Amino acid sequence: MKRAAVFLALALFLLLVVQPNLHTKPAQPAVRVPEYTETVKTNDDVQSRTSESKSVIVIDPGRGGSDVGYNAPGKLAEKDLAMSLAISIGDALEKAGYEVYYTRWYDDIGSFGSETESDMFRLEEASSQNANYLLALRFNTDANTLQKGFSIFTQPNNDQLDALSKQLAAQIQSTNYSQYLGLDNDHYSNFGILSSKEMPAVLIQMGFLTNSDDYDKLSDSAFQTKLANAISQAFLDSIN
Repeated sequence: MKRAAVFLALALFLLLVVQPNLHTKPAQPAVRVPEYTETVKTNDDVQSRTSESKSVIVIDPGRGGSDVGYNAPGKLAEKDLAMSLAISIGDALEKAGYEVYYTRWYDDIGSFGSETESDMFRLEEASSQNANYLLALRFNTDANTLQKGFSIFTQPNNDQLDALSKQLAAQIQSTNYSQYLGLDNDHYSNFGILSSKEMPAVLIQMGFLTNSDDYDKLSDSAFQTKLANAISQAFLDSIN
């Protein structure tokens, strides 16, 4: 009788205590789900800035026609590199809302007896397009192939051109392109393209074609686009 009572107590224990615990799931650790307090921005949400002034910008690619410029074996001739870079910059400026023209279109330019004569023609072309700004693109060469970098020249006593030039320098530097050799508005008279008081102008000597690092970046279409966007941003930040 006592044995029966023991078995009955054991059965009740198994039924009421042990068996329910066999089906109980272990407690799960709390999982922290990140909560966003603001809308996550995507590329589709970003709107590009556009110019309010709608200024007319004339781009002057150096050389052209019979004036080939620096022309090393296996490399783009200077005149072709200048045109390619000018088009990239022009495309970026047009996307930003500016009106863009060129002083030459590939080899659609005459032959000139001197650089001064060529510059006077280019100034007349810019004037005929009612340009608000003239952006001249030039390159350097040097017997020392380690010499590299870009520099900017502009006219003196013009706060807006100074602001534009400084923005051009900052934006081009932000692309990690070469070295910045400085801004010069004291020796503008050395460049015929900067000689007109009626034509606000900036000249960028884009780099040394004799330096492999400068040339490789300047001739790379993807990096040209990067430089073009930087230059367009400089215009937006300074003259809008």
